[in-house]
Amino acid sequence: MGDVLHLMPALSDLKRQFPDLSVDWMVEDSFAQIPTWHPSVSKVIPVATRRWRKLKWTNIKEFLSFWKQLRSERYDAVIDAQGLIKSAVFSRFARVAQGGKRIGFSGDSIKESPAAKFYRQTVIVDRKMHAIDRLRALFSGGFEYQIPSDKPDYALPSYSVSSRDLPTIFLLHGTTWATKHLPDSFWRKLAELIAEDGYKVLLCWGNETERLRAQWIADGQDDVEVLPRSSLTELKGMMAKASGAVAVDTGLSHLAAALALPCVSIYGSTDAQLTGALGENQTWIQSKYPCSPCLLKTCPKLTKQVTEPPCYQDIKPADVWQSLYEQIA
Repeated sequence: MGDVLHLMPALSDLKRQFPDLSVDWMVEDSFAQIPTWHPSVSKVIPVATRRWRKLKWTNIKEFLSFWKQLRSERYDAVIDAQGLIKSAVFSRFARVAQGGKRIGFSGDSIKESPAAKFYRQTVIVDRKMHAIDRLRALFSGGFEYQIPSDKPDYALPSYSVSSRDLPTIFLLHGTTWATKHLPDSFWRKLAELIAEDGYKVLLCWGNETERLRAQWIADGQDDVEVLPRSSLTELKGMMAKASGAVAVDTGLSHLAAALALPCVSIYGSTDAQLTGALGENQTWIQSKYPCSPCLLKTCPKLTKQVTEPPCYQDIKPADVWQSLYEQIA
């Protein structure tokens, strides 16, 4: 989800350069709602790469339908914004008009360097840049305009802090890697502190594990609510009206950034300088533990006695809430 949101400022840059721009966006089906939020996107082409690996008749039919839709156009430009072998292969499926461009990162700009062999034009981009800045550089290099120096424009409606009149705080606790997760006890204590100061706490979830965690955090707390399962568009609407949020490194933290929703995001195993939520009213807390950021999906320091990643041990709920409260009070 974060990767999809990261691309939106680059599209906004491109739209300013070419006002008549029309974009078809190929994206994983679980995130297909997000591209529809950008005004330059005319068609979303969903893919289901994980599901299609299973050779079932329904999956084959889905793939053939996707193939027909994608191949029905000849594009002036095809750009692979992910730089993975998988995304490079799928971008190669799209047809390019005569004289058109097929653009991607150079081999030394990405982890999966063989992907660069699938492009006609490659752009060298510093791997140490933030993901959003990397994509803005890729588009400016591919379409030959100067990299804009302004702040990222996600092309979503802008909400000022003063317009958020509902005293609610989102706790964005769900994420993928085990090493990105804060202890459940951290979230429960944080919810208590926020409720004590007169704010209602909202917890969203996307799978059964997250739902159970949210229920445990909310148990016995009247001002802590577990929301029903919601679409991304529904969540966007609710977050746009909230007072603030606290997040781990998760896709929804980037949605908070896109909405300029005041948010404190916490990073342990990952590096905020590379993938931190970037936008107005965003605060990063990076663990100061010696091995942070390790960029590992599993923590080698876990034992029978140490059951939670130690990089979060010095981050206190009270400090996190104080950091957010100073923005919104």
